[in-house]
Amino acid sequence: MALDKGDLMRLAVDQLPDGIMVVDASDHVVGHNVQARLISGIRADGTPQVLQLFHGQAIEDVERGLKALHAGTIPEFSVIEGDPSTGRLYEYQFIPMRSSGSGYVATVVRSRDVTESKLQVARDGAHISGLQQQVADLQSALQERFVDGMMTLVDVLEARDRYTCGHSVRVAMLAGKVAARVVPRAVDVAEIQLAARLHDIGKVAVPDRLVDKPSRLTPEEVMLMDTHPLVGESILRPIGQLSNVATIIRGHHERWDGTGYPDGLAGEEIPIGSRILALADTFDAMTSQRPYRKPLTIAATRQEIAALLGKQFDPVIGRTVLEMIDAGETRCDEEPRGGVE
Repeated sequence: MALDKGDLMRLAVDQLPDGIMVVDASDHVVGHNVQARLISGIRADGTPQVLQLFHGQAIEDVERGLKALHAGTIPEFSVIEGDPSTGRLYEYQFIPMRSSGSGYVATVVRSRDVTESKLQVARDGAHISGLQQQVADLQSALQERFVDGMMTLVDVLEARDRYTCGHSVRVAMLAGKVAARVVPRAVDVAEIQLAARLHDIGKVAVPDRLVDKPSRLTPEEVMLMDTHPLVGESILRPIGQLSNVATIIRGHHERWDGTGYPDGLAGEEIPIGSRILALADTFDAMTSQRPYRKPLTIAATRQEIAALLGKQFDPVIGRTVLEMIDAGETRCDEEPRGGVE
């Protein structure tokens, strides 16, 4: 028996893998294929309000979307809803039908099972997240090994000169104490302390004859020694996680009045970590034995730092250090110190 065009169209629509419903201007379902009945539970002879096919938040989403389709403010919209009886997820795509004379006349609703695709997205997301975590763990391990290697190198450099042995450890301990008072974030305190531990790494480029020279350096030798903040920065800068540490090291010989090096920064242009490191570095240098002088006493060191506030040192951070000196909080018991009261 030959089928007319209408029968052929209905047969074709019924054999589509997706559900198809037609919703009129009053939001009633006026036509649907077999797959739509299976997905939405519509009776073969039913013409329900389309909102009756949804549950929970989906009802509000569909109602809001249909109003926007009627008004012509959106071209289409989609809603995803789960079937609690089967655990499957279905996507409903609402596409308006318009006529040239009457405007909006109906909506075609296409429904399809998206369970597997959504699960795959979730699996992919979990897989990507796992890979990202593995990469982060690897980067962290590599950074830790790099930092350990740099600390060992600093210790080797300091061992070249008995007068500077343990210097970076003491500076790091004092810088950490000062930073804990003036810097709000623990992560910044940790970066400042690490910068202090590595601040002289750039001296790897300074000849041994200058490091342990028993007399004061010549102007030419001073210029060579003064390159060590830049060398230190260049060593650490390629490690992305150490960029702040590298910046602190670059600026730890800047002065509050702008007469320091290498960039001639002044005041708060100098990173706060560099300002803290400058004080801790100077305090340890003053109170330690040097080949050309004896260590200063704590009292003399305090007087010297107080005189340099607003010139060499940040006055606010400097007053914090003076308070710590008065409270006996600048000593590092782990390391012997030459200066005495």
